[in-house]
This record gives sequence, C-alpha cells and structure tokens, in this order.
Amino acid sequence: MPDTSLISPDSTLLLLGILCLMAAFGFWLDKTRIGRNISGAAGILAVSMALSNFGVLPKSADVYGVVWGYLVPLSIPLLLLKADLRRVIAETKGMIVAFFLGATGTTLGALIGFSILPLGEEAAKLAGVFSATYIGGSMNMAAVIQSVDLTPSLAAASIAADNVVGVLYLSFLAIVPSLWFFRRLLPAAEIEEANAPEQATEQSDAAASGLDLKHMAFALGLSLVICALGEFLAVFAGLPGYSIMFVTAITLLVANLFPRHLKHLKGDYEIGLLFMYIFFAAIGISADIAALLDKAFSIVLYAAIIVVCHAAVIFAGSHYFRLPLMEVVIASNACASGPASAAALAAGKGRVDLVAPAVLLGVFGYAVANFVGVTLSVWLSGG
Repeated sequence: MPDTSLISPDSTLLLLGILCLMAAFGFWLDKTRIGRNISGAAGILAVSMALSNFGVLPKSADVYGVVWGYLVPLSIPLLLLKADLRRVIAETKGMIVAFFLGATGTTLGALIGFSILPLGEEAAKLAGVFSATYIGGSMNMAAVIQSVDLTPSLAAASIAADNVVGVLYLSFLAIVPSLWFFRRLLPAAEIEEANAPEQATEQSDAAASGLDLKHMAFALGLSLVICALGEFLAVFAGLPGYSIMFVTAITLLVANLFPRHLKHLKGDYEIGLLFMYIFFAAIGISADIAALLDKAFSIVLYAAIIVVCHAAVIFAGSHYFRLPLMEVVIASNACASGPASAAALAAGKGRVDLVAPAVLLGVFGYAVANFVGVTLSVWLSGG
C-alpha cells in the first residue's frame, strides 16, 4: 500500500529535523508543571503518534532505521560512562539492599504477568522490556525494545503504559512517608546532616557545569568505538542481535577502569538523553494507534502487576531488614523510574543527604537492567 502522508518518506533531512524538534519539545515539556507529572517522553509519544496517524508524517522511513540502529546503541555508553560501581557500593549503604529487593519484585511481577495475561506472540519480549524499565528506567526500556526488536505498535503501547502506571506509582511513593501503615512498617531515621552540605555542593556544582565541545567530541568518539567493538564481539560470539549487551558490558568496564578521568566529562549524559528522546519520537511515529489500543488494556495491566509486586517485595523485605523508610522510598523510586526523579523526590522531602545515593542507585539501575531484560526475554522465549 503506497504511503499517503503529507511528508514523503524520502524527505530524510526534513524528517530528521522534525525528530529533533520533537525531542526539543520533550525537553521543554519536562520543565513545565504538566510535564513534570506526565514526562517529556510521554508528550513526545503523543504528538508523534498524532502526526503519523493523521497522515502528516510517514509511519516508515529509512531515517527511523538510523535512529533504531545507531542512536539507541550510541546512547548507552553516553549514559553509562560515569557508572562507577565502587561508588554505588560505598555510598548507598542499606539503600542498595532495598534496590535489589525492588529489582527482585520487578522480575517476579514480570514472570507472574507473563504467566497469567494474554500478551500475545511477543509476550517474552514484553517481559524483558518491562523488567528493564522497572529496574533501570526509560533508557533501558528503549535499549531492550531495540535489542529484542519489539514491534513499533507494541513499543508505543509499552511506553504509554509505563508512563501511566509509572506516574501513579511515583505519586504513591511521594505520600508513603506520611502514611501511618508504612511509618509503622519501617523505622523513620533522622536526617544524616553530616554528609548533606558536601553532597548538596556536589549536586550544585554538577548543575552549574556547562557543556564542553572537547569533552562532547571525546565522549561521542569513545562511545562510537565502544559500539563498534560491542557489535564485533556480538558477531564473533554468534549473538549479532544482542550487541547492546556487549556495548553495556564494555562501557561498564571502561567506566570502572577510568572513573577519575570520566567523571569530569561534560555533555556526555545530555547527548545520550537527546538520542533517547529522538528515539521516542521515532517510536511514536511508527506506531499504529488502532493496533496500540487493541493491546493497551493488557499491557497496562501487565505494568500494574509488575509495579505492585515490586512494591510488595521491597517494602516487605525492607521491613525484615529494618531499613529506614525514606531510604526505601528513594531506592524504590530509583529502581522503578531512574536517577532524576529519585533525586528530585529526595530533595523535595528535605533529604539532601539522600540525593547523591539516589543518583548513584539510578545509574546502577541503568547498568544492570539491560542484562536482566534481555536475559529474561531470551529465557522466556526458549531461545
């Protein structure tokens, strides 16, 4: 069937420009009151789906393949170059125990939902995608979607479901510290003032640091080399479809061999995030709304089951280990949503001492979630 969209699939430069403009829209939305609740990724998804399904943009074009095949793998090293795992272990203390409890609950929920819901032929892929997103965040969801080759309509439905269920869960976490049941379930520790000024200064310095073209060029070059090496090793190992696993492993090796050098890079994370937002735009454009709605309910229910299991395991397990309530809340946020919202929640609750650990746990989630998601998908599919 010929493409009848207003903009031709062959208009590569124009389509690439539109993808970048939609990413810019997502970054702008993140700064607004509405955007902080629904996320820029959700806004990008909604606008891009509308533009393609109303015939403005083509649902398929060569430039979208470039985004899937190059920008997503390239974003992995850019987002993980500062993943110093030694800092995670040293500075997160009991919070890492809560994080592992949450990751266990997420995986358990993915298995339960996979067993009881009619998720269709790509059920194993969905299990991998959702286990990754509720252990790491949207970056891992995007990486695993690309790695397991989830169809665009299901990918769009998954991102939409993640945003709906994720926002509800983050809203729940925000009120947990004030709920009587949870205050009785877990001890409420006092704020650890000793580390607060130092960590507040560290966060302030990070926010104030500008971009550096030399650093950005180095980060891009290093990431491209890592991606090339990861692809080569994947082919050499007979696993060409799982190059992202090798890219993640190589990046973690580099990040932990040279942490002092890489921690001073400026602009690496921002470029990686830009590539991810462009990916969300490409996913939305490729999605068929009719196919999305057909699967929407079961996918939302699947996401809800995973989040409920995550919450049940992390709070019950933390009660057993007598972990402080706010540390558990922040660890759960870092696991289910990533470093940015976890740090924001810690700061918003007046726990400046937990901001840096929240960021470290979120980055740790980035580092491990791809492995969990792809492995679970392969295992459930019998591959």
